[in-house]
Amino acid sequence: MENTIQTKLNEYKEHIETLKSIDELEVYNWLMSLGAKLNDTPLSETKRIMDNKIKQCQFDLYVDREDNKFKAWSNGMIAAGYAYILVDIFNSLSIAEAKKITEEHFRSIKLDQMLTMNRQTGFYEMVGLMINKVKEA
Repeated sequence: MENTIQTKLNEYKEHIETLKSIDELEVYNWLMSLGAKLNDTPLSETKRIMDNKIKQCQFDLYVDREDNKFKAWSNGMIAAGYAYILVDIFNSLSIAEAKKITEEHFRSIKLDQMLTMNRQTGFYEMVGLMINKVKEA
């Protein structure tokens, strides 16, 4: 079965709600564990250029398409965690389905409500950059 935007978003929303019901800090612990996984197959150093940088992030965070899929890299564990989620969602969809994604889709999982204002800004900047890169694909 092909993933849809809503299927993937619901998967993450349920996970976030479960962790949040235990303790809000569990969401951060989970994000940091995802951040460690993101850097298992990071965006190559040659792609870590200003055009691919999330400028509103406190840490270095880069995203681009490489080998026909999104990859990212960050030296901030929470930023890497939300980058992992975004990369996973975009990469699990067909290009046609990914082209339908809007910023509003990501509001539904309510991860942004768990992030500080700076992290929210970086999160949505990354969403916008990925949406633009999918449109170019």
